[in-house]
Amino acid sequence: MKKILLILLFTLTLFANTDSCKLDVYFGNGVWNDLDAVKVSRDELKIFMQQHNPQRFSIEDEGVTYDFKYAHNETTGTIDDLIETFWQLHESGQVGDFYFAFVTRILNAVNVLSYEEVNYRDKMVVVAATYDVNTQKMLQKYNSESFSKKHNVLLVAHSQGNLFGNKIYELLNNDERDKFRMVSIAMPANHIEGGEDYVTLDLDLVIKAIPGSLASNASGFGHTFVESYLNENNAGAIAMINAGIFKAVDTLDQNMCATYKYFRWIAYICNSRIDQELVVDIYGTKKDYSEELVVTDTKERIALNTNGRCPLTGDDFTTSIPKYDTGNCMAYRIDDTSGNIHSLDYIAGQTYENSYTCTQYKLSSEIYDTLKDFEE
Repeated sequence: MKKILLILLFTLTLFANTDSCKLDVYFGNGVWNDLDAVKVSRDELKIFMQQHNPQRFSIEDEGVTYDFKYAHNETTGTIDDLIETFWQLHESGQVGDFYFAFVTRILNAVNVLSYEEVNYRDKMVVVAATYDVNTQKMLQKYNSESFSKKHNVLLVAHSQGNLFGNKIYELLNNDERDKFRMVSIAMPANHIEGGEDYVTLDLDLVIKAIPGSLASNASGFGHTFVESYLNENNAGAIAMINAGIFKAVDTLDQNMCATYKYFRWIAYICNSRIDQELVVDIYGTKKDYSEELVVTDTKERIALNTNGRCPLTGDDFTTSIPKYDTGNCMAYRIDDTSGNIHSLDYIAGQTYENSYTCTQYKLSSEIYDTLKDFEE
């Protein structure tokens, strides 16, 4: 019995840290933002999204179905931030060697009051190294706080934050890319990775000065995230930002969460367990995550492999029962003998007989509510 309790404790811990339908919204800042400024912008973004989409981002659901975070693009100084930006544009191929060298030499000259070649080269070594470190810090944060927990990720990026967003997308694997979307504000790049929606004001003179940047597409003046782009007076820009966020969130919610159509009532007896388990097996997932394979009558999900005991296999509704007869376990259907896959409401409305113990079992309301959360 102690072993079973330890297994259940392990399972509870596993699921407390994973939720394939949770959304993490990151704010990615532009140049010249310290951490305090980034947190202010993140909080303003949260207020904006809660006000414009209260159904998806209700205040009560914060921390449950979504969280707001930040991907801090650390500032290294007024001039150095600009040089880093042009380094990113050059690395992506948006600006050529001659233009890059011309602009960055001028910026460096303003910074050190010298045109000496050695100073310029030293500066570029530092800028490139700082950029790599900053990128890796962001990637590590996405992995540790979101992707490792199978959360969906929406990056709302402003200005230079979009360049980091593009780079991060390049470094993600295919599964992570499926769970990542970016909405771009004041877009300095000529393309968007992991998204397609952007808003740039027609009088954003900072972005207009960057060669090759995507054309402006909204009326308004200024470059700052809160004062310019979240300014309610710029009604067209506000509508576009909200529409882009809504589309990205809808895509993540509808296509990337693990949801299910079909249910089967299965029981199995294992020599390695004291008590027989009764489980509901769920199939038809859009994207399979093994820890969401079954729900038991004890209101806990059993992991795909519980310390070597009763490893359940199969990832779709065609899986046959013999695949469950592993690890000294014997599985059998108790819903019917037709081999049909049933809806949740069908299973909830039936009373099933367990022939091994001559008892009857009916789906509890607690498990019904749990399974309903998984259903399409």
